[in-house]
Amino acid sequence: MKRLGAALALALGLAAAPAFGQVPWTFVPSIMVVSAPDDARLPLVAEAIEHWNRQLAEAGAGLRLPAPQWQALPVPEAALQQMSRTMLQGDPPPQPIPPELQSLPGNLVIVLSQGDFVSFATGFFAGRSKRVVGIRGTSVPPLNLPNVAPNLIAHEIGHALGLGHNVDPSLLMCGRPAPCRPPDYRSDTLRMFGLSDAEMQLLSRLYPPQFGARPP
Repeated sequence: MKRLGAALALALGLAAAPAFGQVPWTFVPSIMVVSAPDDARLPLVAEAIEHWNRQLAEAGAGLRLPAPQWQALPVPEAALQQMSRTMLQGDPPPQPIPPELQSLPGNLVIVLSQGDFVSFATGFFAGRSKRVVGIRGTSVPPLNLPNVAPNLIAHEIGHALGLGHNVDPSLLMCGRPAPCRPPDYRSDTLRMFGLSDAEMQLLSRLYPPQFGARPP
């Protein structure tokens, strides 16, 4: 099955690591977005989640992500930068999860920062009940280019679902060590990138059709 897409820029993403390691959620996670009240990326998070639900449905997976909730909380910028540095050092993290991230509400927490760091998705913590996605600021290239932010958000949510990187620059989950570059995200119209056949098959294994019937 052919997947459409242009070259994807994910130098801002993280290298595939056992922290993602094809470890799925065992229940439907609540999704909380933490940001400033006027953050223009709030609708992009909803679009990224809708994109994942379309991919999950096409894969025959049992999981559907719920609509995100939102809270205007102080964004823990220093903790996000610390976590980004920790993730880049490899798995397992040499430093503990910052308490400012552990205390955020929700199971899958998407934090929209204005800081400059490498966007990331953590592995599970808090007894496999929480993952945090940190998204860098829009004032820092390439997130100020059209079409970059929604795909980067979707890419990091993919890690939070248990997917790692691939090496195909035409697909959503392309990332290090592949030579994907941020300017390749750019498009004057919204374009959400797809998955490989292998990733679709993996989703169906991680979240089989009976997944929704499992107790949390």
